Amino acid sequence: MAGLAIGLAALATLAIAGTRSTERATAQVRASNKVMSGWESVFVELSKEDETLHSYLATGTELDRAALRIVIGSAEPNLKWLAANGGSDEAFQVAQLQYHYALYENSLRAVVTAGEHGSQAEIDANIQPAALEFAGLRRMSVANVERQRRALEEYLSAVDGRNRALRSSAVAIITVDLGTFVLCAAILVAYQRRVERAAESSHHQATHDALTGLANRVLFRDRAEQALRVAARTREPVGLIALDLNGFKQVNDTLGHHSGDLLLQHVATRLADCVRETDTIARLGGDEFAIVLPNVTSVTDAAEVARRVLDAIRKPLHLDGQPAEVGASIGLAVFPEHGDDTEVLLQLADGAMYTAKRGELGVCVAGQPPPSFAAAGAITSGEVPASPGT
Repeated sequence: MAGLAIGLAALATLAIAGTRSTERATAQVRASNKVMSGWESVFVELSKEDETLHSYLATGTELDRAALRIVIGSAEPNLKWLAANGGSDEAFQVAQLQYHYALYENSLRAVVTAGEHGSQAEIDANIQPAALEFAGLRRMSVANVERQRRALEEYLSAVDGRNRALRSSAVAIITVDLGTFVLCAAILVAYQRRVERAAESSHHQATHDALTGLANRVLFRDRAEQALRVAARTREPVGLIALDLNGFKQVNDTLGHHSGDLLLQHVATRLADCVRETDTIARLGGDEFAIVLPNVTSVTDAAEVARRVLDAIRKPLHLDGQPAEVGASIGLAVFPEHGDDTEVLLQLADGAMYTAKRGELGVCVAGQPPPSFAAAGAITSGEVPASPGT
C-alpha cells in the first residue's frame, strides 16, 4: 500500500506538472502567433502602400492619388499594437521600424502633394527615396517574422524536452512498481495521450494557417530548407513560387470580408489541385501564397506548373452565389539555376512576382527580362517561355 501511495503521488505530481506545462505552452504559442500575425499584417500593409504608389505612378489619376493618400500610415495601428502588447523586444523593434516608416510616409506624402501641384519633377525626386525606404521596411518586417518563428521553434523544442523528461520519469515509476501500478499505468497512458494530442494541436496551430489549412510561413520555410538540403545532394532542381492575388481587395470591398475568406479557401483548393502531394503550398499572409516544388525536371517544368496555377486561379467562381473573378501575379525561382540558398531564392521569386504584378505579366521567372514575357504572350495566355539554356 505504501508503494502504491508513493506511486500515485508521483504520478499525480507528473500529471499536474504536465498539465501546467501544456497550459503554458498553449498560451505561449497563442501569444507568439498573435505577435507573428501582427508583423505579417505590417508586411501586408506596407505592400499595399507600395502597390498603391505604383498604381498612382502608372496612371497619375486623381482617384489613384486619393487612394494613395488614404493608405499612407496604414501599418501604424499594427505597429502600435505590437509596441503595446509584444513586450520590450517587440517595442524596440517597432521603434526602429517606425523611424524608417516615418521617412517612407513623408516621401509618399511628398508624392501626393507634388501630384496635386502637377510637379512631375518633385514626384520623380521622391520616388527613389520611397523605394529605398520601402525595401528597408520590407526587410525589417520579414526579419521580425523570422525572429518570432525561430523563438517559437526554440520554445517548442524546450517544451518537447520537458515532455520527454516527464515520460522518462513516468516509465521509471512504472518499472519500479509494475505489479502494483497497473491501474496507475492505465491512467498515465490516457493522460499521456491527452498531452500528446494537446502538443500536436499546438504544433499544428504553430505551423498551419487557420483559415485555409495550408502551411504557414514557419512550415513553408522549413519545407523549403529541407527540399534544398536534399537537392544539394541529388542536384535535382527545386522550384519556389511566390504568388499574390490580383483583385482580392475588390472582392473584400464589394462582397465583404466573409466572401474574401471564402475566396482564399477556394484558391487554396485550386492550388492543391494543380500540384503534387510532395509539393508544399503555404499562405504567407493576406492574399500572398507560396509553393515549394521539389524534384522538378527543369525551369521549364516549374514554369509549366506556374502556368497551370495561374489558369486555375483565373477561372470564374461563385462566393455565396455571387460571381467573382480574380487573377494572380506569380514569380518563380529555381535551384540551382538562380541560387542555392533559401533566402536568396525566396527574394528572387518575390522580386519576380512584383515584376509580374507591375507589368501585368501573369508569370515571371527570376532573371528573365519582362519584355520577353510580353513577346511570348504571357499577358494574355499565361504561357512562360523556357529559361535560356533549358
